[in-house]
Amino acid sequence: MPKLTILLSNNNLDALYHALTLALSARALNWEVKVFVVSQAVALFLKSSKPKLDMPFLARFYIKFQMRRLKITDAEKMLDDAIKEGVEFYVDEVGLKVIGASKEELKDGVKLSGSITFLTQARESDVVLSL
Repeated sequence: MPKLTILLSNNNLDALYHALTLALSARALNWEVKVFVVSQAVALFLKSSKPKLDMPFLARFYIKFQMRRLKITDAEKMLDDAIKEGVEFYVDEVGLKVIGASKEELKDGVKLSGSITFLTQARESDVVLSL
């Protein structure tokens, strides 16, 4: 089975959306998919966080309106779908500490890891992407 490893270090909705789209597409092709989340992007995987568009209010409003009009699935639902489809999500332990969060605050289905885990998985993967 082909393996895809995604490194998500950007904490904006655009990068998250693309990572989730690629992860779900790879799972549809029956690939094994692991997503490693580092830096401030770990904040997107906390139970209390809602992914946010990093842009002015009117632009954000327009993008959300367009997504609803075009029936594009929101990132929160895509994340839930990805977990249900077997995509494995790993949040960097150091990144979690840097933002002052604990393991208990992670969304269900998201695991804690470190750089050794990422490097091991990346070495064994057929495709490695960084977003």
